[in-house]
Amino acid sequence: MNQTNTFLDGKEKLSFDEGNIVLRFGAISDLHLHPGRQKFEESLRQLYAKAGKYQLDAIFVAGDLTDNGAFEQVQALKEVLDDFELSNKKIKFLFALGNHDLAFDEKPFNGEMFKQVLADYAFEGASAEEIKNGNHHTTVKGYHFIAVNCKVYNGGCHHLSEDLNWLKTELDRAILDDPQKPIFLATHPVIYDTVYGSKESTYWYSDNIDKLLRNYPQVIVFGGHLHFPLNDERNIYQKNYTALGTGCTLYCSLESEFEGIKPIDTKGGMEPEDCHSFSQGLYLEVDKNHNVKVTRMDFLNKAEIKEPWIIPSPKQDKSHLSKYTSEAVSLNNKAPFFLKSAEAVLQIVSKDKLTIKFDAAFDDDYVYYYELHLAETKKHFLLGKKPVITYSDFYRVPDPKEMKKRLTKVIDVAAFNLPSGELKSGVEYCLKLVAVDSFGLKSEPIYSNCQKLRD
Repeated sequence: MNQTNTFLDGKEKLSFDEGNIVLRFGAISDLHLHPGRQKFEESLRQLYAKAGKYQLDAIFVAGDLTDNGAFEQVQALKEVLDDFELSNKKIKFLFALGNHDLAFDEKPFNGEMFKQVLADYAFEGASAEEIKNGNHHTTVKGYHFIAVNCKVYNGGCHHLSEDLNWLKTELDRAILDDPQKPIFLATHPVIYDTVYGSKESTYWYSDNIDKLLRNYPQVIVFGGHLHFPLNDERNIYQKNYTALGTGCTLYCSLESEFEGIKPIDTKGGMEPEDCHSFSQGLYLEVDKNHNVKVTRMDFLNKAEIKEPWIIPSPKQDKSHLSKYTSEAVSLNNKAPFFLKSAEAVLQIVSKDKLTIKFDAAFDDDYVYYYELHLAETKKHFLLGKKPVITYSDFYRVPDPKEMKKRLTKVIDVAAFNLPSGELKSGVEYCLKLVAVDSFGLKSEPIYSNCQKLRD
């Protein structure tokens, strides 16, 4: 018996026909073989299992299949594909190249080596020129899949005109075939001002592909490169087309700063200390009416992340692009809050270091990070030029309800940028804590106990 499931999205009900699924594929990125081999293998196992008795139709990779585009790493990739019998199962392997695959701009035409090693797995039906440029267009069960290469990252990431011209030609071909079907596009960098992290810096986003894609509302584009966790609802974006982040199968990264303040968890970079306790990707299904269901997969925890996203079939009036706009995603968002019983316990370890243990705040989705302000007890006078920012554990668990209820953070006093650079003996200090959600809404503060630095 056919079954149509409905998914609430604000006040809308989005239908997806579970009984008439016509296409199934995994969309992942940033495999980084060799080091990422085991996690890539696990992602394939779980995508196979998710598809159940109905085998996958394709694996779509948004770049960085390898760690530096070396021959032996591509060989390792082929070994995995052979071990998982993609050819025997008639599963298409489709991919865009990433900055690591191009040896960081040094091998812009490395597609030829990928074809040499991967043979029939790579660039099926592509011309010699397309293979050289790392571009590919094919169909799977009547749906168009396009992968476009980005050859420039250093000095500002952007797509070359030759690749954009090729992409326009292929998009036009797909539209002529059937304008009512979604078109699946992969390119390694995210697109500026779309998904979560797409304003991080010029190395991480393409600044010139949007001008082309805004004319193709059928497009669903997958980007990688950032390794940002799929737990965040900002990983889906709609305006003139649909953009999706793909996470990373190997490790995660997080935003490097907030208004010039670098979180203490990433030590001035983008990777938290527990970044390798992570592996994520997407599983997509298309029903007979061309609606698309996107399931976020947590491969490490062997679980699905939150609820699926449902992308309606393309409409001539572009109404299918109203479900996941920035405004719609943040609609009715509420600020996080601490329970009245919440406690925060400060311990001053030395003039250079302190520890805070506190009850986690709550949110209608999840708390993204915390601001910790150092204060002198008298009237809670704030000290230092900036607060400390520290992430919650949102990226570690597929369900926000599983987040830690109590957190412990060790803080170097230098992070507060005090004029003296350290705590002073005999002064009573406390911490003011504020919880912040992923859309920037802040809680009312709570305060820790007061403590003096002892001589």
